[in-house]
Amino acid sequence: MSILALGVSVAVLIAGLRRRRTHGFRRAEVDAIDRALPDAIDLLRLCARAGTSVHQLIPMALPRLPEPIASAFTEVQRRVECGLRLGDALDALDGLGEGSEALVAVLRSAAFDGTSVIAGLDRVADDARLLRRRRAEQVARRLPVQLLFPLVICILPAFALLAVVPLVAASLGELSLP
Repeated sequence: MSILALGVSVAVLIAGLRRRRTHGFRRAEVDAIDRALPDAIDLLRLCARAGTSVHQLIPMALPRLPEPIASAFTEVQRRVECGLRLGDALDALDGLGEGSEALVAVLRSAAFDGTSVIAGLDRVADDARLLRRRRAEQVARRLPVQLLFPLVICILPAFALLAVVPLVAASLGELSLP
């Protein structure tokens, strides 16, 4: 019976480690995109304020876009060069996650309806920066909890060994038995 329990617990442990590893890789990729998205939007805003149209925006900004986002915009550019309309080619940005939905909506609206891209990019940039700040604050709030384990396991025993043990040893040496 104990062998069966051991086997089940090992299987559950292995499954948990696999799930954590794949989830962690995806989480790191999403975090990289979320950190780079406000910078990419600012670059698109800069190009739009320079007077480029929405159709010239991506080719102009593409060489300077941060890497997690540049590959998706490269795919958009490739689709446009193959003859697809810009608004339809923006479907390639869906792989960037939910943080990019507002950016895609602004670019698609400008491509299909001819609306001004500058005002929309300003709003999306503010939202993306605010989201990046909130996520950074969440990470900062988790840090004390993560540092608690090393504190308890490493520092407190060392403190006890260096401060308390010599004091107790000195006190025991001064005790006299009647």
